Amino acid sequence: MPKTVSVIITTHNRPDYLKESLAAVLKQTVLPKEVFVIDDGSSVSYEEVLDLFPREQFEYVKVPVASGANAARNLGISKSTSDIIAFLDDDDVWDENYLEQHIKAHDDGADAVTCGYRFLETPEKIHINPTQVITTDVIKKGNKFCGMSGVTCNATLAKKLMFDEELKNSQDWDFFVRITLENAKFRNIAKDIYFYRRGHNSISTEVANMPLEKVFPRLKAFKKHKALLGKEAYNDRVANQILSQIGKKKNKFRWIALSVQEAGLTATTKVILGKDRLRKKFGK
Repeated sequence: MPKTVSVIITTHNRPDYLKESLAAVLKQTVLPKEVFVIDDGSSVSYEEVLDLFPREQFEYVKVPVASGANAARNLGISKSTSDIIAFLDDDDVWDENYLEQHIKAHDDGADAVTCGYRFLETPEKIHINPTQVITTDVIKKGNKFCGMSGVTCNATLAKKLMFDEELKNSQDWDFFVRITLENAKFRNIAKDIYFYRRGHNSISTEVANMPLEKVFPRLKAFKKHKALLGKEAYNDRVANQILSQIGKKKNKFRWIALSVQEAGLTATTKVILGKDRLRKKFGK
């Protein structure tokens, strides 16, 4: 029998984006068995957008209080009854044959699948990782594949792993690491088959203006997998996180001092010199 798919779309206060992502799901060349739109405690109404689509083609679930994307995904996983679970953030858009290509990869033996993408604002810019087999050694160097909108997973595996609701960032990387630790067959489709929306200035602004103490929850994923990463890789990841948007931060020396404290002088210096080289190359 053909494998069935459940699609989980997570959304928060972005009905206009949902209109695009949900439309793309319902135009797939291979339609999903079920579609769950998980609204993570939005304060705006979605009724006008939801009324554009036949209600029998999806289930809208409103979470009363915003609990984060991971909790929303977990709710969708718990409701899913298909062989495969596909994840989609509300601001991204799949190609029409996205599910068809992912299902083929699962039919060929994959337990989990990623793929490449193009940027929605600048479609000529494409991100494709040529690596086809994702192992622990590959993924511990960082997620150089895609975000959750490019991921499908065997439902049994997804229900076993679930998403770590304690993590505020690097959720995709943590999920990928744990997939590989299950010795699952993790495959990458080296094609760009969805649009990734990059234009969220609010994220970089939030990081630039973030108080010093707010960075610690952002290090949880690295601390969780510290033994796996090893000392050097762990320090590099921590320094990169602490010094993200360092050029726009106030109290730069306090942030640098924190990086030295948490990641060491070598990793901190490496990150600062790397950012300096980029600024000289691109004039930023």
